Amino acid sequence: MGVPTLVIYDISDNSLRFRISEICEDFGLVRIQKSAFLGELTSFRRKELIAKLERVLKRDGGPRDNVQIFVFSKQCLLMRHVIGAVKPYEVQESQLLFI
Repeated sequence: MGVPTLVIYDISDNSLRFRISEICEDFGLVRIQKSAFLGELTSFRRKELIAKLERVLKRDGGPRDNVQIFVFSKQCLLMRHVIGAVKPYEVQESQLLFI
């Protein structure tokens, strides 16, 4: 089962920024802001995503471009507070594991 994964980026070039967003979508992540994607990924899929983003950024990125990937527990994600007209990323109660 996957864990909540947040990908944020600061990319100056429009075409590179578009490619990064397409990669995130290809991995099933959902855009939650212009440069932020969120979704559940297994460790294996996250490693694949990281490798693909690294290749693209190393090949086409500038010196100030960056991508950051954060992994959260589902409990941490449930504590997120969204203000405004954004659909919150939902974690189903059945997906939670309490230890």
